[in-house]
Amino acid sequence: MELLALSDIAKRTGIPAPTARRYAALFKDFLSGRRMGRMTRYPEASEQIFQRIADLYADGRITSEIEEILRSEYPRTIEVGPAMDPIALPAAAHELPGNLADVLSSALSDAMSRALSESVSQFADALDKLAEQKTSLDTHQSDITKLKNGFVLLARNLKRMARRDQADVSAQLAKVMQRLSLTEPKLAVVEEISLTLTSDVADLKARLAAQEVELRRLREDRDRLEALLRRAAARQG
Repeated sequence: MELLALSDIAKRTGIPAPTARRYAALFKDFLSGRRMGRMTRYPEASEQIFQRIADLYADGRITSEIEEILRSEYPRTIEVGPAMDPIALPAAAHELPGNLADVLSSALSDAMSRALSESVSQFADALDKLAEQKTSLDTHQSDITKLKNGFVLLARNLKRMARRDQADVSAQLAKVMQRLSLTEPKLAVVEEISLTLTSDVADLKARLAAQEVELRRLREDRDRLEALLRRAAARQG
């Protein structure tokens, strides 16, 4: 059986939604509404009752008169629980059985038994879901613990590698210093040779300067000799 929302009934019957809500509040005993969460839904048969109520108001009937008419035409219902089938009551007084108390007691007992059974079933389902969630949380907690242990081991390994690298660098520096100490005598020899070469270069420069002075003097003597020879040749001629 399809259950309709109040908005669906309003669309089907053409009754404005606020008016349909007012009808549902005034005549809920005849509409077999079922609570589902925060909403109330109605069977398709209640669409006819909504239309009947609208027609009676259109005929000028007042609320008390409409209730009497509905009581004679439709059975009243008692809603038990959010998802229980409504319990139908007889439409007219002459249809009431003599053992009304027994009938009502039996109906209420059955309804309460069904409601209790459904509640227990829902509670069991909730416990199962909680158990599944707890298992999932335990699994996640185990994974988190493994990750933490892995990070701790990684940090330790990184520290060890850093220490080992530092030791390697220290060893390499020691080797370099040792090689430098071995090259110090060679560097001293090279420095001595460099100083000797510098001194020799200075001596060569001094000798070159003296030779340049001597060369200039020889040129002057040659020039004077050539002048004397020219004068002597002129006298003989």
